[in-house]
Amino acid sequence: MAYLYPSKELNIGEKPFELKGRVVTIGRHPNNDISLLLESVSRFHAKLELVGSHWLVTDLNSSNGTFVNGERIASPQVLSEGDVLTLGQADLIFSFLSPEERARQAREATTPTPLTSSGVNLLPEGESASTILTTQRSVEATPLPARFLPEVGVDIAALRKANARLLALYELNEIIRTSSTTQELLERSMDLVFECLPADRGVIMTVDAPGGALQPQVVRFRNPSSSGELAISKTIVDKAVREQVAILSRDASIDSRFKGSESIIAHDIRSTMCVPMVSKQNVHGIIFLDCKESVHSFTEDDLAFLASLANDLAISIENASLLRESIKNERLAAVGQTIAGLAHNIKNILQLARGGIELLDAAVANKSFDDIETFWPIVKRGIERMQQLTQEMLDYSRQTKPELVEASVNEVVLDTVRLFEKDAVEAHVEIELQLADNIPPRRIDPNGLCKSLMNLLTNAVDAFEGTGGRIVISTSFENDTVYLRVSDNGKGIPPDKFPRIFQPFFTTKGSKGTGLGLSMTKKYIEDMGGKIDVQSQVGQGTTFTISLPPPTKELSFDVGEKTTRRDTPPTK
Repeated sequence: MAYLYPSKELNIGEKPFELKGRVVTIGRHPNNDISLLLESVSRFHAKLELVGSHWLVTDLNSSNGTFVNGERIASPQVLSEGDVLTLGQADLIFSFLSPEERARQAREATTPTPLTSSGVNLLPEGESASTILTTQRSVEATPLPARFLPEVGVDIAALRKANARLLALYELNEIIRTSSTTQELLERSMDLVFECLPADRGVIMTVDAPGGALQPQVVRFRNPSSSGELAISKTIVDKAVREQVAILSRDASIDSRFKGSESIIAHDIRSTMCVPMVSKQNVHGIIFLDCKESVHSFTEDDLAFLASLANDLAISIENASLLRESIKNERLAAVGQTIAGLAHNIKNILQLARGGIELLDAAVANKSFDDIETFWPIVKRGIERMQQLTQEMLDYSRQTKPELVEASVNEVVLDTVRLFEKDAVEAHVEIELQLADNIPPRRIDPNGLCKSLMNLLTNAVDAFEGTGGRIVISTSFENDTVYLRVSDNGKGIPPDKFPRIFQPFFTTKGSKGTGLGLSMTKKYIEDMGGKIDVQSQVGQGTTFTISLPPPTKELSFDVGEKTTRRDTPPTK
């Protein structure tokens, strides 16, 4: 049995949610197995599924996303004991422990100092005996220390060690290049550290913002039977962060049972290194390692190597942060552009409606029913355009993908042409169909494809500017892909406007268009897994090509167990 425990009170109570059955849905709608009455939670936000002995969490295309331990998930993810599941503003802790077991553990827990969520215990001054042996100023680059390069006459062992560390720094660059998330980067980097240094225990801690609190991200023990708690000196950590220096120190055992026994204390003296991750004078975190001096002890060469590695990690984290900030700014700019376009369209429509209303007022005052019949269509047209704009905005902002069904593309084309036939006749436009007979069914959104065709046909008719013309709609099946083409012999698209035709609110029709038609068409097609391309020549016409590839095959995968603590192979 598994449970979700609310980690903070947000009008969802403190009682745990028991995961009953093999599939459990979570969302704001009361039909969910777990209903969270929060505005930040989507109606159907996420689902949990029991696969074998593992629980997998999957996001259901929610507006705000689903997060596990602060990382947004893009695919099903296995939940482990203590993982924090975030939906909107609701944090839920996943656990296999019943409420009684959790309460018993809480009563039995005896920790003399506060313990972090990952088993890292920061000991304040007075509770740890630390002697700083050496410090090195942190640099924001990774020049290879001169002592990595052996002098003439050095022994073979030193040469092999220097070569291994040089290769490790090159390997770190590959890790940085291929890691998809910051968490993966830190975990793989810790693997590399344990391969190159004689560490028994280690932790990488990061900060969310400059000056923020350190939070453990990766905790590692070489011996699988070691204790799950890693005690480190807060004094050493604070000095490394504040002064931006790499520290090599010696920490004696702090266990009160060893007091009075000098031989045991000497045996448990630990060699430690604490290195800040610094980029552009900003500290992004620290790397802390220790080992028993009875087996190994760290050297200044070890400290220099770890400092170089930490600085490369800091630069990578800084770049990732800048990239996220850039994406955020681009999104804000897009929102501003959207609001400006929407306001412009609403202003034009309201001006049209306002003019009609003023004419109606005058007609009513004069009791001229003939004028009322003349001016009322102006007001009505403004209301209809406002309704159309509102519906297009709602469709454009739709977050959930449409339900795809097996359907015939040719039948959708025929139905759309029948709907558009009256408009074509009134505009003196001839529509010619060239539909291939070998078109297989496709998983599509028939309504979305119909709307896309209507938008393309409407644009083609508008391009004729009342002079009439010819539109050819054709389908073909090539290389396992269905192609749908809409061609006209209109005036074409000017080259300076060609790159912007799919942008929201961009229109060549002046006040007659909303600028959402082609952007909506692109969204409809991409939601079906297809693409839309355009070719145009001024004075000759335009061709839009919709390509619908075969549906992708579902991939099967083995569910692996996610671990935050792993055993590391012996030091090379």
